Amino acid sequence: MMPQKWRGIKTTPISKYEDKAKTITNRLKQKSISLPRIDDGKRWSGYAGLAGTAKKLAALIPTDCRYYVETFAGTAKVYQELSKRKDFQPQEYILNDKSRFIVDWLLQNFATGNTKISMQDFTECINTWDSENTVFLIDPPWFRGSYDQTFSCFDRPSVKTYDTEIVNICKKIQGKFIITSRKENKIYLQSGFSTKLVKSVYVVSGKYPKVLVTTNIDFKKTKS
Repeated sequence: MMPQKWRGIKTTPISKYEDKAKTITNRLKQKSISLPRIDDGKRWSGYAGLAGTAKKLAALIPTDCRYYVETFAGTAKVYQELSKRKDFQPQEYILNDKSRFIVDWLLQNFATGNTKISMQDFTECINTWDSENTVFLIDPPWFRGSYDQTFSCFDRPSVKTYDTEIVNICKKIQGKFIITSRKENKIYLQSGFSTKLVKSVYVVSGKYPKVLVTTNIDFKKTKS
């Protein structure tokens, strides 16, 4: 009998890289985090991320933005693509997250020049930086289970609570925003804001995943 070929990524029986993140470079040449095990013994594949759509999302950000703010920065994939744009020179980038694990990683990798790292609740972050010259990239949790790890932060009763709070606060702010979510998210589809689908550049499980973008930006006036 032929030995079974290992087709996945093996986990380790002990914690590794869970106190200090190991930085890797993904297929799109973006910095990310490698973490070979999580609390339930499975490999951590990362937050429900924007790696495959980051470049397209970055192209939607208006060039006249003075402050660019990611309220749930995670591994800051959109920021990484946006910082490559030669026509985009904001006064400040702000990368915010409530996870100490993530904040430490952001500080290690991106806290240079005009990039600031903060650790605020997303509502406080929005209120701090809101202005008519601000663009927010808001990528809240998509699935509760993705955050069931000691290094993550999920501090609302549900994903629906996050989404509802975000819609309510976005109705009051001066700045522009792009919210990213699952394509079938009814809270954003019924929010009254403009929506569009952005397709990933690579295949996951045989399909090109699509991200729902909810925004108050007029994309007809946005260079992309």
